[in-house]
Amino acid sequence: MRRGTSRAGRTAIGAAVLAAVAVGVGAASASTPAAAPAAPTGAVAKAHPMFMWNLAKHASHPAQPSAINPPAPPCPESGRLPGPFSNCGLPEFPAVGEPVMGNMAYWGGHVQVQPKVYLVYWGWGRPNAFREPCSRVRLAEGRVHATLKCDPHGVGKLMADFVSQMGGTEWAGVQTQYYETVNGRTVHIANPKNQLGGIWVDDSSHLDTSKYVPDNSLLAGTPADNGDDGGRIYRQMAREAAKAVAHFHIKDLANANIVIAQPESYSDPAAASVGYCAFHDYTQPVLENGWYNGIKPGISYTNMPYVYSQGSGCGANLVNSGPSGRTDGVTVALGHEIEETVTDPGAEDILADGTQLGGWYDPFDANENGDKCAYVGEFTPGQPGAAGNIRGNRGRMFAVQSLWSNAAALGAGYCAGAGTDLPLPNG
Repeated sequence: MRRGTSRAGRTAIGAAVLAAVAVGVGAASASTPAAAPAAPTGAVAKAHPMFMWNLAKHASHPAQPSAINPPAPPCPESGRLPGPFSNCGLPEFPAVGEPVMGNMAYWGGHVQVQPKVYLVYWGWGRPNAFREPCSRVRLAEGRVHATLKCDPHGVGKLMADFVSQMGGTEWAGVQTQYYETVNGRTVHIANPKNQLGGIWVDDSSHLDTSKYVPDNSLLAGTPADNGDDGGRIYRQMAREAAKAVAHFHIKDLANANIVIAQPESYSDPAAASVGYCAFHDYTQPVLENGWYNGIKPGISYTNMPYVYSQGSGCGANLVNSGPSGRTDGVTVALGHEIEETVTDPGAEDILADGTQLGGWYDPFDANENGDKCAYVGEFTPGQPGAAGNIRGNRGRMFAVQSLWSNAAALGAGYCAGAGTDLPLPNG
């Protein structure tokens, strides 16, 4: 999800959708794309339990995959929202337990062809960062080592293990079909085994939530000069990401994703009050109501709240039952944001001159590859494309959601990579 993984308002599309998919796939050929889904007609879709609303950006998008010349930019450089249903800085329409059908299009922005993820544990060692007592935990991920002063639920180690082991898996390999075009040359996304760029435990500060007012201002489009609105969260995350870029001496921003992981007591309060689990974004000045003005531009970052505290609201036991499944949502949400950043690091932004920063997303509803497959199988367990467990490159099992594959289902597209792929139709 470009911005926001939410769990407010459950809605099931129903088994009829899957049946329709099977019929459509059976009629499709490798050279004929599936019929495009009908665009919504003004009503805001009900929020999926994990991912938040996308306000009507789809209306301005062309219907042809690979089109890169949509009309007026949805996030103008004026820094002001163009209307009450702008998508600037807001989450997308979610999947609701069933795939959102229709292939993604390439919009001309860059993708992360050699992705690297940098984990920042922000404030984990600060006083009262957690509500439970705990001891130090050593993170040893190949040549990358760090120590957390506290990790009572194993969330910190799980995230480090996941990022260091996801490379080379079939799940991450779904992204290799996507590409960027630079000076007429097509370059596909790679799936290197080592995608962990580094770990930084930054206990010099933490997310300041003292002035946060839970007023849903992220959805209301409040200008950035309101110091108590959700824009403060965006700015703080972006500033910490910029500090991380300097700490890691990152030169290749185009391929970097800075994950800002927060501890229990200093976690993004908007996640609970507005209703999301995580989001990813891009520090482009002027856009997003000017929230990123004065911050180093060109940084792709992920806001990773302490989703463990949100329980089933953020995916606990989505794949695995019992205590072992309590952390399912951690890797489901983190993996969702990492892989969306890989395929759409520019987070769908468009400059006033028409320059596209966005990479790959749905031309009808702006859903990215994670959004289109969010929580598939939640209401109909065992269906193709459902969330599942994958084995990391050093053997640990991780719960993940599937990712949208344009190449699946004979080119009709479907959710893939989580070990629950749609079987090819007979004939």
